[in-house]
Amino acid sequence: MATFVAKTMITDQIKTMKGEITGTSNKNKINWDDFNYPPFLKVIHYDVSEVDPEHRLIVRSLWLSHILIFVYSIVNIINNISITIGTQNYGIRILYSFMFFFSFNPIQGFLFYRGYKGVASDAFLLALYKWVQIVMILCWTIFAIIDWLGFNGFIVVPKLFKAGLPFEGVLAIIEDSCLILTALLSTFALVKVWSIPTD
Repeated sequence: MATFVAKTMITDQIKTMKGEITGTSNKNKINWDDFNYPPFLKVIHYDVSEVDPEHRLIVRSLWLSHILIFVYSIVNIINNISITIGTQNYGIRILYSFMFFFSFNPIQGFLFYRGYKGVASDAFLLALYKWVQIVMILCWTIFAIIDWLGFNGFIVVPKLFKAGLPFEGVLAIIEDSCLILTALLSTFALVKVWSIPTD
């Protein structure tokens, strides 16, 4: 692992030095028509190695927050199905879970791609990214706390354990951890992106 990290850092530094010597940057070389992400779907272009080294941590944070929301959505569906079965309740929570899946993932995917493309090639794209990201950071934080609709925030965790649903309680903790980590990673990326000039 340490060898891989060292080789990656050395390779990145060599690419940066070559770009400085030849007067070119990674921004001029990106082929946005090379659709390679996500795997199997391939609807956007994503290659973190094409981003300037000083911005790669931002892009990786955006990517990881996108993955965490996907994981959250899957766990939320499983948990709400399990809660519905365990409490013999109506299946409306399951409907909400699928609504979350089909709304949260495109929103977070938009933020990931808009932030990535803005950092990699066109800082003008970051203007909209910043404001949508602020709203979503607030949403992820609130959703990790509340017990409403299909959200299994920290408030519901003790209720699940008291109701004799420990599996569902653990899944709720995983959901909330995904949301909190997404909010933290998104905040980190937003702070770093805010320092990038958009002119």
